[in-house]
Amino acid sequence: MKAVRWHARGDVRVEDVPRPVPGPDQVLIRVEAAGICGTDVEEFRNGPITVPVEPHPVSGRSAPVTIGHEVVGIVAQAGEASSIAVGTRVAPWPITPCQQCADCLGGHTNRCRRMVALGMSEDGGMADYVLAAASRCVVVGPDVALERAVLVEPYAVALHGLHQVDVRGARVAVIGLGSLGLCVVDGAVRQGADVVAISRSPAARELALRFGARSTLALEQARDANVDIVFETAGARPAIEASAQAVERGGRVVVLGGHPGRTSLDLLDLTVREITILGAVSHCFERDFAGAANLITSGGLASHPRPTQVGRLDDGPDWLRESTGITKRVLVPSQA
Repeated sequence: MKAVRWHARGDVRVEDVPRPVPGPDQVLIRVEAAGICGTDVEEFRNGPITVPVEPHPVSGRSAPVTIGHEVVGIVAQAGEASSIAVGTRVAPWPITPCQQCADCLGGHTNRCRRMVALGMSEDGGMADYVLAAASRCVVVGPDVALERAVLVEPYAVALHGLHQVDVRGARVAVIGLGSLGLCVVDGAVRQGADVVAISRSPAARELALRFGARSTLALEQARDANVDIVFETAGARPAIEASAQAVERGGRVVVLGGHPGRTSLDLLDLTVREITILGAVSHCFERDFAGAANLITSGGLASHPRPTQVGRLDDGPDWLRESTGITKRVLVPSQA
């Protein structure tokens, strides 16, 4: 089978690899689609960030690995102990937590330091087939359009961020309107927030209005937002600076964007205005990941069309080199 494999920074190749065989409690998923995430792009351009170059302490894996953690597909083969039937459409939760550390025992499996992550420390979904534990798969409705079904994972990230604060009736800004930012806009509007969408891109701002944002601002106008809560999803220094400008005294900034480099903040300003900064990473299984799958299946999320470009696995390496703006790029294996 074919797979998109990360070897080193800037070195991602489409290769032929053996088709995996599921163990007793695993399923083999025929991949319908795998989304390209900003995390994949950062790994390509600036990695290794999460891909291990030395054997992972739990999985034992190191580069090269098959990338891709935004996945939807059909169960093609199931181990004898699997609770999921062949033919079921699923999205695999891309986290295997250790279930033993303080974070796991406290219900914060997304923070597990020893986790094994699909597409990072074990082979992921930019391939014809991917293995996953049956207990880590959630059902996605068979009638859900492919471009919506592949969004379970990014919506789970958005829901986890939204679960850090109460946005009901709040004035909320979302700064950064890529794939994740639009998911946050969608989820915040659904939860009853009054949303202003902030971006440099006029096209992204226009799209956010279709997702339910009340208004939009250019990035340099962030001071005019005057909101209670900011969700930063861009992963760029200017977005952090704009977040501090957009939030009111006593407000909160939730950082979802990945910032591999250092970012400066005016701590005196944060102190004087009593601004709280929260980090939100990845997602937990039941509330976030399964919740996203259920809401997408029911039509409660991802009901607004977004620009999507569909390609084959062979397009993966080139697409990781390019900036896409608001277009969501999705790889569809040739056999699917």
